[in-house]
Amino acid sequence: MAIRLGELLRKQNLLTQEQLEEALQTQVLFGGKLGTILIEMKLISEEALTEILAKQLGVPCVKPGMLQNIPNDVIRILSSELAEKHKVIPVSLDGRKLTLAMADPHDLKSIDEISFRTSYIIKPVLALEVRLIYALEKYYGIKAKTRHLPPPQQMGWQEFEEVSVFHGNEATLDVAEPQRLTQPVEDDLEELQEEDIVELDDAEVSLETTAQAFVSSRDRNDIADAMIAYLGARYRRAALFMVVADQISGWRSVRDGMPIADFEQFHLSLTEPSVLQEAVDSNRPFLGPVPRSDANQSLLACLGQPVPEAVMLIPMSIQGRVVGLVYLDDAGIDLSQAVDDVQQLTRKALMAFEMLILRNKILRA
Repeated sequence: MAIRLGELLRKQNLLTQEQLEEALQTQVLFGGKLGTILIEMKLISEEALTEILAKQLGVPCVKPGMLQNIPNDVIRILSSELAEKHKVIPVSLDGRKLTLAMADPHDLKSIDEISFRTSYIIKPVLALEVRLIYALEKYYGIKAKTRHLPPPQQMGWQEFEEVSVFHGNEATLDVAEPQRLTQPVEDDLEELQEEDIVELDDAEVSLETTAQAFVSSRDRNDIADAMIAYLGARYRRAALFMVVADQISGWRSVRDGMPIADFEQFHLSLTEPSVLQEAVDSNRPFLGPVPRSDANQSLLACLGQPVPEAVMLIPMSIQGRVVGLVYLDDAGIDLSQAVDDVQQLTRKALMAFEMLILRNKILRA
C-alpha cells in the first residue's frame, strides 16, 4: 500500500508527529489537500513538498515560472468547463503532445477524458493544488468555491499578482466605542444525542434539530450549513468565517434568508486591524459598533446593506486555537440577549467538529 504523504514527511523528519496531527486536524476543519495545508501553516516549503511529491509519484513537476505566461493558444485547448472539472492547466504543446499540470498525475480517468476531448496525447506533470487554484483563476476566471488560500502576493508568487481578491464597494459607518463582552465561551459541553433527521422549514429549525443535524454531519460543510440555517431562521444577518494560515475567509452567510453574494470571496489578513482580527487574537466574544478602518470597511462592504449599528462576534476555538468566527447583526433585537443562544449553538458545533476529527483519526489508525 502506498505510504501517506504525512507519514512520509514524518519518517523523513520533515514533520513532527505533533505538527502532522495539527495539519490533519486543520484538514478536517477546512478541507483541501494536506500539502496545501502544510504550506499554509508554513510547516514545509513549496519547493520541498514538490520535490517529495514528484519522487513519490514518479513524475516530473512544474518548475518555477512554468505557469506564469502560458500562451493563449495553449490555454484555449481546454475549455474552462474541462479545466474546472479536472482541476488542470495546459502548460505547453509539442506537436501532438500536450503537457498538462495536474494535482494528481496518476488520475488516468481525467487524462483519458481530456485526451479524447482534445485529440492530444497527454503528458502529465505535477503541480501543487495551491498553484493550480490561482492558475485556474488567472487563465479561466474560475474562483475556488470551497477553499480559500491567502492571496498569491502573501505567498511570494509574483507570477499570479494580477489575480484579484474581493474588496467590495465602499461603505460608511459612524465611529463609536465598542464593548467587550466579559463572558468567554464556556468549556462545559452539552451531549448530543443521535436521532434521525428530517427536512425542516426555517420556522421549525430549533437548537435540538440543529444538534441532530450536527450528529449526522459527514463533513465540515454539513456543520456550517446547519449553523447558518439555525442563525438565518432567527436573525436578519449572520455569517461564518474560517480562520486558517493567518487569514480570515468568508465561509457561509445569510441575509434576510438568502446567501450574501460573493461572500465566499472575502479574505482578510490577520495582520490588518479589524473587529475580526480583534476577536481572533483575544479569543473572546465581541459586541459593539464597528470602528472605522480600511479592513472593517471591506468587511462591511462585503456584508452589504444595511450597515449595522452593532455586531456580535463569537470565536470558535479547538484546543485553544481559533478556527472560525460566528458573526451576527440584527437591528430589530438587543444583541446582548442573543449571546447565550449563539454560544450554545457554537458549543454544539465545536463538538461536531471534534467528532469529525476523531472519526478521521479512527480511519487513519
